[in-house]
Amino acid sequence: MRPQRFEDTLKALLQQSGGQVKKVAPARDAGWDRNPFGLAVTYQTGARVLLQIIATSADGEKYDQPEGAPAEGETALAPVPVPDVFDSGKVQLGLVDQHLAALLVNSGSRELARVEAYSSEPEAHNAIKYGVRATYHDGSRINVYVVHALPAGRSDWPRGGEFSVPFAV
Repeated sequence: MRPQRFEDTLKALLQQSGGQVKKVAPARDAGWDRNPFGLAVTYQTGARVLLQIIATSADGEKYDQPEGAPAEGETALAPVPVPDVFDSGKVQLGLVDQHLAALLVNSGSRELARVEAYSSEPEAHNAIKYGVRATYHDGSRINVYVVHALPAGRSDWPRGGEFSVPFAV
């Protein structure tokens, strides 16, 4: 799985996810230029979450070459419930990564071998509290990190303090 294709896929899944998400844009179009891949998600409450996408290629994969045919498993991952990201009128970051993980799992992609939400396994992901790891049958991995979270009314992403996000916004 290539990072650009993943970004496009995740953007589409978020846009089609129902009434929780108001807007999804590439991070670079939302004022974040520190990484080539990422998304800025605005929720119905006005809260914004910045997602960074980091890829580890499959063995032998060269990003300067055309992408080959995707490796697929026999079946897609079993569907899971999609959590609501809101609790007490605020976006809960632990529910954001679980929401992202559920959208990926429920996408029906046979390329996916495993999807983990960081908040479901906090001891395994000490440095970054909220995120998702998607592992693909070709051996590639995509990590989606929650870099920043802003409450409604705040528009500029801070410089510094990456990954030190509050519990809720």
